[in-house]
Amino acid sequence: MDEQTQLESSTTAEGNWWDDDRLKRVNAVVVILGCTLSATTYRGQQQRLLDVLNHSFLVRYHRIGKEFVPLTEVEAFFSTGEKERLASTHINKSSILFVAERSGGQPERNGLPEGEAGLLRAKKTVSARIDIPPYILVGKMHAELREGLVHLIDGDEMFLPMTDVFISPPLPTGEWKFGFVAINKHQIVRVEESLEVPKVPVLPVRKVRRRKPKVAATGTSSIEVPKVRRRKPKATATTPSSVELPGTATEHPVLSPDSESH
Repeated sequence: MDEQTQLESSTTAEGNWWDDDRLKRVNAVVVILGCTLSATTYRGQQQRLLDVLNHSFLVRYHRIGKEFVPLTEVEAFFSTGEKERLASTHINKSSILFVAERSGGQPERNGLPEGEAGLLRAKKTVSARIDIPPYILVGKMHAELREGLVHLIDGDEMFLPMTDVFISPPLPTGEWKFGFVAINKHQIVRVEESLEVPKVPVLPVRKVRRRKPKVAATGTSSIEVPKVRRRKPKATATTPSSVELPGTATEHPVLSPDSESH
């Protein structure tokens, strides 16, 4: 290795290796138990995201990503509801449940070398349902024409590709549908062929409680006093049958005109 190569190598090791313009950026969501990371990861020009997850990539004579997936521009969503932003982090591949690709994870077909493009073989589609707690993934897997799902899951690679994927429940980012997902088969609890039609998840709708408008305060309190109904006094007899004068109750009774007529 000449002096210039050594200088470039040491500079990359000490600085930000992701500044290498030969690397391709991949916008992805990395899901581990208890945390979901929305971040940027990287691949070589002629690599797929799947190749990087199953192997590694090269940055100026340095092999990166053999056991840990490097991420930058990270927004972490924790199961506790907390969020955190990080400039960079590295995730152990064995702890990853799956990696969902948003964009940038697949090289263009017309950019592949002619010899490598000829190696692309026709494959058949296998609809599958994967149980990888706490998620269920329904999508398409792709097997050789004479093989099936049983051959796919018993291969040598750690991460299995899946396309047109529906995820239930939705991720903490609010996403539930991806064109491509790489699944860590060592985290799978159960996998089966399925003709299940993926259902669009119903996202919870938060109820908005409307507050009652407050009565504007005035100089005096506006307390309504209940109305009291007064009873009308009963009418008394206008013509008494007899009237007693004080002191003469027994001696001289005064009779009313009505009593005289009797």
